[in-house]
Amino acid sequence: MRKFALIALAGALALSACGKKEEEAPATNNLVEPPVENVIVNEPDAAPLPEPQNNAVATPAAPPPTVSEQQQIQDDAEATGMTSRLPEGGEQSLPADGANKTGE
Repeated sequence: MRKFALIALAGALALSACGKKEEEAPATNNLVEPPVENVIVNEPDAAPLPEPQNNAVATPAAPPPTVSEQQQIQDDAEATGMTSRLPEGGEQSLPADGANKTGE
């Protein structure tokens, strides 16, 4: 069986080698390019540019608003909810789960 596979492989290689045509020569470029000349252009020496300067005028910062210490404390307390009011009767009028035990 191995001999048959080896013979078949050799035959396939032989046939593939015989079927190739001779490769054509690559196409040549018939365009003629003009010769490149090294042209030196004499440029005048330019004076160096001046250093860039920042001429912008800075605007003065606005002064902080004047708020009394007591007003600042009140504003902070309101922002965090520390100034909310409890219902009349105090904290003990309603249990923590919100259930009303009076039967209503």
